[in-house]
Amino acid sequence: MNEVLSNKKKSELLSEEIEKLNYGDIVLHKQISSIIGEDYPSNKYTSTIAKAKKLLLKKEICLESIPGDGYRILEPDNFVNQSLKHYKRGFNEMKKGYDTLEYAPTKNMTQEGRETYRRVHDRAITLSAAMRGASVELKTLGQKKHPMALDNIKN
Repeated sequence: MNEVLSNKKKSELLSEEIEKLNYGDIVLHKQISSIIGEDYPSNKYTSTIAKAKKLLLKKEICLESIPGDGYRILEPDNFVNQSLKHYKRGFNEMKKGYDTLEYAPTKNMTQEGRETYRRVHDRAITLSAAMRGASVELKTLGQKKHPMALDNIKN
């Protein structure tokens, strides 16, 4: 229980320090380590960062990872692109799940296993199509100049 409380306090402390910074500022792993008292990289470090990111997001502050260096405080106009990166990762994970079903050895499954497979696979087909459509739609809507904006339509 104390570990959970101390972790929460560390994430709160980190988020309070980051709140003092400006858009575009970079916080290095070394700085974060000194604030939270955890070595980078470690599971506790990563866990504390994840909790701090959630706290910061509720305060309209988003951190963008700079691999190997630390994090950048995202400019407000970049929130959409960051969001699209998260969606893309989620879509990729959904694709892996779909592919796992597609190549499942159904002929070696029990009757019960095949019935479960069919129920899940049928729904996965529908979900996959919806996700492909949503992916295209989000990319289009996320463009700086939307292709259907009135100033882009020529008479």
